[in-house]
Amino acid sequence: MHEALFYEQVSPGIIHCLLCPQDCRISNGAVGFCRVRASADGKLYTVNYGRCAAAALDPVEKKPLYHFYPGSTVFSIGTVGCNLRCQFCQNWQISQTSGETEYLPPGQAVETAERLRAEDGCIGLAYTYSEPFMWYEYVLDTAKLARAKGLKNVLVTNGYVREEPLRQILPYIDAMNIDLKAFTEKFYRATCSGRLEPVMRTIETVYGQCHLELTTLIVPTLNDSQEEITRLTDWVAAVGVDIPLHFSRYFPAYKLALPPTPLATLVQARAIARRRLRYVYIGNAGVDDAASTFCPNCGTAVIERRSYRTSVSGLTGSKCKHCGAAVDIIR
Repeated sequence: MHEALFYEQVSPGIIHCLLCPQDCRISNGAVGFCRVRASADGKLYTVNYGRCAAAALDPVEKKPLYHFYPGSTVFSIGTVGCNLRCQFCQNWQISQTSGETEYLPPGQAVETAERLRAEDGCIGLAYTYSEPFMWYEYVLDTAKLARAKGLKNVLVTNGYVREEPLRQILPYIDAMNIDLKAFTEKFYRATCSGRLEPVMRTIETVYGQCHLELTTLIVPTLNDSQEEITRLTDWVAAVGVDIPLHFSRYFPAYKLALPPTPLATLVQARAIARRRLRYVYIGNAGVDDAASTFCPNCGTAVIERRSYRTSVSGLTGSKCKHCGAAVDIIR
């Protein structure tokens, strides 16, 4: 049990958690919506501090991050718990259950990333697999240590967090991939038990503060209409046309048994988004060239990807070898 940040006591025996928009008021001995923040004796505790449910050395493209040190690896760690209840969750065994964990102190996590940097060129740590903001205190402590060692910090997140916790951790974060799960309140409420507006606010806050990419899982009949894709990409473009957007293919998982997303739907979504955005990708589908990066000026393929095999052959630094135009890549 580790005392949590961001809470207040609103009445005897009732704690108000101020970490995320679920706005939980937790009675003594109970846990919040996320199942990992507990009230006890007038204080709020995080019960998963240092509890690691999954760890792996992953390609950075798996996060997915296509414009942040392409072709590199990142030490990826995750815990149990989440503040959304997505019916299609692909990692529900750890995000929606207590699961088995092992203790991984912040110092040990950083030491492992340092060793992997020496052995493999690992760029740092990614906090992923389940929702890293529900591991807030641990991620903050670990990210500070990692930053001091010259390691990068990556968050793969649903973006469902209050503004003050976000602003306090942002100085230690180098890159984020945020799940923009849909562009309607109906989808967020009915399918994820959350709201859209806080995620939009997070994206607007993060843009320009660290590297940012977005992922939208296209679920047949629920968020795949041309109208919704158009509104989503128009809004993203208004934030920044240089934000890479990943459309990912849905497969049946957890509580949702709809058939997989048709490839034609993903191709159409990408075509719509490319009218406004410079970099749009299709993931989890094997569509030819849909994972490669093209120069926004001349259209030359500057980074070619097949699965997680990445060839950065068309760039000189962060400029297109063919025409010399700048490409929005951090290397």
